[in-house]
Amino acid sequence: MVITMYVKKMLHQLAVAVNSAIDMLEQTPDELLDWRPAENKRPIRDMFVHLAVLCKADYYIMEGYSQEDMSEFYTQAQPFTKQDIKGYMRDSFSFLNEKVNNFTESQLREEKPSYWGIVYTRFEWLLEILSHYYHHRGQIHALLTVNGCSIDVKLFE
Repeated sequence: MVITMYVKKMLHQLAVAVNSAIDMLEQTPDELLDWRPAENKRPIRDMFVHLAVLCKADYYIMEGYSQEDMSEFYTQAQPFTKQDIKGYMRDSFSFLNEKVNNFTESQLREEKPSYWGIVYTRFEWLLEILSHYYHHRGQIHALLTVNGCSIDVKLFE
């Protein structure tokens, strides 16, 4: 029972990150969405899209999807407008939340390999999803800030 309590708390922190990312997207000027920090780096829109699909994508990776499966998923998951991206963010989080809340403690302890060979327990994968989301949300916030955007978002409770 203890581990499932921590999962619920992790999901709460992920919800904070998702909601603040949605707030950041709403405050991002449209003309900055296609700006990229360097020629070989993703534009801000693509970074928001990455956040939008991250919860679902990382769940699939945790559950053993192959590299080909993931390529297909990313090809199909291509929101473009702010409204579509926000919808994907909400849907991807809801999907993960529903799936994870059904895990038993033994399932959370089960080791699951990724297609590139790293092996984590499902619980470790959930921590990876949380840190992955916070990492990219922080990148976006920093890029918007250095571009002069005054983003009024609470990044933490």
